[in-house]
Amino acid sequence: MLASLILAVSFQVGPFYEQRPKDDYYAVRPFYAHEGDTTDIVWPLFTKHETWWRALLLIHNQDTGYDRQFEVMPFWFDGETREGEKYWGLFPIYGHHPHIMLVYDWDFVLWPVWMRYRMPRPSEDRWMTSNVVLFPFFHWRDDGSWGVWPICGVGHKRESDHRYALWPFVTWADYREDRDTSGEGSSWWVWPLYGSVDRARERQTMVVPPFFSYTETPEVQRWRLPWPFIEWERGRQRDRTSIFPLWESVDEKRYLDGEVDAHTTRFGYKLVELYDTETRVFPVWAGTKDDSYLRIWPLYEREKTGYDTEHGGVLALMPIRWVPQIDRNWAKFWTFYEFDTCPVYADHSLLWGIIRWRTYAK
Repeated sequence: MLASLILAVSFQVGPFYEQRPKDDYYAVRPFYAHEGDTTDIVWPLFTKHETWWRALLLIHNQDTGYDRQFEVMPFWFDGETREGEKYWGLFPIYGHHPHIMLVYDWDFVLWPVWMRYRMPRPSEDRWMTSNVVLFPFFHWRDDGSWGVWPICGVGHKRESDHRYALWPFVTWADYREDRDTSGEGSSWWVWPLYGSVDRARERQTMVVPPFFSYTETPEVQRWRLPWPFIEWERGRQRDRTSIFPLWESVDEKRYLDGEVDAHTTRFGYKLVELYDTETRVFPVWAGTKDDSYLRIWPLYEREKTGYDTEHGGVLALMPIRWVPQIDRNWAKFWTFYEFDTCPVYADHSLLWGIIRWRTYAK
């Protein structure tokens, strides 16, 4: 009866086997791990979730009961939409896909010889269809845009008309007034020498872009002299001064009243970061000021798991915070000691549970 009670709570054999039925957690490392709706088999070779599975990071299958999709990237895909439309593709020979990444109704034949796709333009309450021949050299759209890349081209959007000649060396644009953008005006660019933006709510001057620039909008003023080494920014939402890669100071401000809400200081790019609530020295140290988290890499890590509970362990070889896949499948191999504490007692586990003991608070 005692053995049944122990097995109902947790059971562990070295780093190789662990089960916690109350958490729906089982692991035979490094071959198998199951937690909730997720199952890993020799991760990252295979992962299965409630409605999908993925193998070798290239083969993916999803079936929600309403639609399905199977793909072997980038060569093959097939599926069926919620509306019952079936589709398939053998890249680069032929294919039709109703929605992939940011495009809809993507068709191709002998890519890059020909393809066609649609994209939504919600602000105009319509769809835009693009045709491409010998990608990326020739394209035209149903809004009048066209291009013979990189020689010349014209692009239209709701509030602007863009043109280029010998892209990216010469580009220019005209803008109409629009409440969601920087307003009426124009811009032009002769790369790599000079660029200018002159709009109702934006002024920008660029010399040898992107190295030297000045930007002014109702929200921010920004100098780059030169980018990325020296940046100075003062704005409604933040103040920032950076001398890359030596030092950076950032004040995050409340939008309504402009008061500083959080301050961060960094040294050595992001090697040393000083936040109001946390200090990080990558990769050796990370700790919060309220003592809810502490990592001393690669030796030790602990974190509050509830109002008055903590979990921690030795060693902690990952230089970043908890990654679920790493924790399920690999972390136990180097975590020789673990503890779980609450206000009344602390449970300790040494050498993957071979030695266990409990201590009580005084």
